[in-house]
Amino acid sequence: MIAHNAGLALPSLHWFFGFEAKEAELTDASWWRKNQGEAIGYLLSSLLVIGGVISLLRSRQGPHWNPQTLRKLKRFRSIGRGYVSLLALAGLVALGLLDQVLVGERALLVKYDGRWYAPAILQKSFTDEDFGGTAKSEVDYRELKKRFKREGKGNRVWLPPVPFDPTFDSEGEIRSSLVETEGVFFQEGDGAPYAGLAYRFYAEESKKRHSMVRFRKGVRQGREEYYDRNGDLAGVYTWKNGVRDGSPLMGADTVAAVEGAETTPLLAVKYPPIPPGFKSRHYLGTDSRGWDVLAQIFGGLQVVFQAAILYLVVTYSVGVTFGCLMGYLGGTFDIVTQRFIEVLANVPFLYVVIIIADRIGRDNISLVTILLVICIFSWIHITFYMRTATYKEKARDYVAAARVIGAGPGRVIFRHVLPNAISTIVTLLPFSVAAIITSLTALDFIGFGLPDKYPSWGRLLGDGVSNLDSPWIVASVFSGMVAVLLLVTFVGEAVREAFDPKKFTTYR
Repeated sequence: MIAHNAGLALPSLHWFFGFEAKEAELTDASWWRKNQGEAIGYLLSSLLVIGGVISLLRSRQGPHWNPQTLRKLKRFRSIGRGYVSLLALAGLVALGLLDQVLVGERALLVKYDGRWYAPAILQKSFTDEDFGGTAKSEVDYRELKKRFKREGKGNRVWLPPVPFDPTFDSEGEIRSSLVETEGVFFQEGDGAPYAGLAYRFYAEESKKRHSMVRFRKGVRQGREEYYDRNGDLAGVYTWKNGVRDGSPLMGADTVAAVEGAETTPLLAVKYPPIPPGFKSRHYLGTDSRGWDVLAQIFGGLQVVFQAAILYLVVTYSVGVTFGCLMGYLGGTFDIVTQRFIEVLANVPFLYVVIIIADRIGRDNISLVTILLVICIFSWIHITFYMRTATYKEKARDYVAAARVIGAGPGRVIFRHVLPNAISTIVTLLPFSVAAIITSLTALDFIGFGLPDKYPSWGRLLGDGVSNLDSPWIVASVFSGMVAVLLLVTFVGEAVREAFDPKKFTTYR
């Protein structure tokens, strides 16, 4: 929190403050839509600080490990495949926390006129003018490095190992005209309605983008962004089914001047996939949008880890609480909750996602929105496991003894019953991680998941399937996804074997 308020963009901060929505730029958006990134970031940071303080206070009292728990942990370490997989997953999480130090278009260090800059760890954006250029837009550090090398004045730029952003960072464009027929746009020479981004460029400066809009089934859909001659965002309109809203979402004062400029016709911009190569620094190549494949896989890994952490916290908090209460209280509460769960379990999950995506608009969906929808349906199976375990545990003598000395239901459940049913939770955790990874990937693959501002394995996989003549796309993302799922599965199998009470416990 301190670093964020100080204007720093340190590695791992993105994991807390990386939920910004595009609507944060808009002046007429609701408070939540403009500030959800800040709110969630501060909430997660506060929870981390509170957890750290509690752990520190408890560590002073010394560890009090149950001998049976120690034996289970020892058994887990003896299962080599699971233990090594856990270390590998921890290593991937550590790499993901490095964030823009490993992957990103911003330079790690810039030496210019004897002064040093660190753009990658600062929230501040530097313009081309700050480094001797003429443009007022944010500097392209890859081009800046080439310019410094040509000038030979001793200025230097140090880029990350993968100097590309996971999204909206393209190279090698091919432009083609769009033809309008009865209100539907087609790419020249193509019989299918155009789907994708289309651009206008300033007529006298064909490299400078004037506006950008997305087409779906041949009609404009979503945001239309306008840019001034310096490359800065000048205004935003919204299109729905080919009809533009009358007033801009932002930039009411500046967009009119930009709209009146002379421009090229609408052009479809395509990017031929570049094969893997060290010279181009596209180590796994690019996709059909010109986006670096390795950067997208890395960004997608960060997204699934973020999603897994939030998913586990929300789903298990709700599922464990309701399951324990159902098993311990029983009676009317148990019956009513079971009927509610049966109704919720019969709601078609995919239809709910489609309805929400249609009502909100896919471009306005955030990671939090998708996770909330998934969590609404995912806590159900956990309640049944915890209900059964609580029914069994509450019949034991230690629960009766706790009641006799005056312990209330909350203390009995969370201080006595839950620790003795913890093996059920631990066993389910790895398989829940695999479930959220596959769910997010599947939703993105079929087009009802996260918007383009989030890197996505599912979207990259879909692009690879559509471009099988560029096999490095689908091969890279498929290999990465399978590797992560195998690691999670190996950990889950080892945990299940180590914590299985029927296999390792002797009843007397």
